[in-house]
This record gives sequence, C-alpha cells and structure tokens, in this order.
Amino acid sequence: MPTAATLFVAFAIISSTAAAACDIADLGFLEGVWRSEQGNHHGEERWIRAAANTWAGAAWEGNDSVVSFAEAMSIVPHDGTVELHLRHFDGALNHAWEEKDQPMIFRLARCDASSVVFDGTGEKTGEHITYRRLGDRLEFTGDFLRKGAPFQVVLQMQKSGA
Repeated sequence: MPTAATLFVAFAIISSTAAAACDIADLGFLEGVWRSEQGNHHGEERWIRAAANTWAGAAWEGNDSVVSFAEAMSIVPHDGTVELHLRHFDGALNHAWEEKDQPMIFRLARCDASSVVFDGTGEKTGEHITYRRLGDRLEFTGDFLRKGAPFQVVLQMQKSGA
C-alpha cells in the first residue's frame, strides 16, 4: 500500500508533467471576442494570437454611462513556463492600478483542450485565474485575496461575431 509521501510525490510529478505539457499553442480556445452582460453592466474581453509565440488580450467593463476599468493582458513564454501578465487601468486610462513596472503575473499551472489555470506569483501567491471554454461561452473565474480574505469573481462571456 503506498504511503502518503509516495502519493504526494506521484501527484507532484503528475502535476508538473501536466503543466509542462501545456504550451502557448494549447490556448487556442481563448481566441476571439467575448462579451458579458448583466443588466446595465457590460464587459468585453478579446484574445488574439500575436507575434513571437504570444497571446495578446484586452478587456473592459462598465455600465451604460461609464467604462469602469480597462485591462491589458499578455500570455508569454518565460523561463520554460508560460505566464499571464496583466495590468488594470481606470476607465479613462489615466491611472494604472498596479505599480508602474510591475504587472500582475500568474504562472500556468495546468491546462487541457478547453481550460487553463494560472497561479499567482509574488504578492498574488495563493490567487488563481481560470478560463474554461464551454461551446460558444468562455467562463472566467478569479479566486482572489483581498486583505487576506478570499473572494471569487465569475464572469460568463458569450462569443461575439465582432
């Protein structure tokens, strides 16, 4: 009968193998324009395969009268892994939420044909971002920490023809 330590080591090997098997090319399910609407709250996220083996993304959210924030994102190979870099701005792009030279960085933890999980690094350790493609829908789940307390953001986005 395997010991707990043996099972832990086996799980760690399987997990690292799964992460290593994920590559930029495996994230094609993200491509497109994705829109969300809840009442007068609207949002849009766009992903394209960019040059140099990267993905470029942009997003915004707001209501009928104002854009509350904009987000710039990239998914890039880095030191043998894949990272999601993102930076938020106020709706007028006057102020970045993150430090000038320090975007939030999430490292690819695992993926399959229709989903990807990124784990936070640095100050974002313990946080996770998940994208899951469900037909013509893309689900974003952010498991974040605010002042040490966990909170979750879930967005259901519909593929747009734009």
